[in-house]
Amino acid sequence: MSKDKKEEKKFEVNLDNLKPLDVKKSKGKFKTFTNGSVIEGSPIQPYLGKPLIINLDKILSIYPSEDDIGTMIHAENGQSTWKILEDIDTVTKRINE
Repeated sequence: MSKDKKEEKKFEVNLDNLKPLDVKKSKGKFKTFTNGSVIEGSPIQPYLGKPLIINLDKILSIYPSEDDIGTMIHAENGQSTWKILEDIDTVTKRINE
């Protein structure tokens, strides 16, 4: 297998078997979640399933994802919106730890 094929295979993700990361309880304003971002039309998903660390001071709102997979976190001032794999109850609990 060529080096390019190995690199490409490293980022392939089985979309039918997505699971949130096992994150330990933490204190402070930075919390870790499981990135649920998908690059549409691409077989390579370099961000999906990876850790995503969010500053709690920047969160404006959280709500269930429109596609019923995970939760959306919206930052203040329209800075960013993140899709994460954890359900809204898990996100709320983690934010309030």
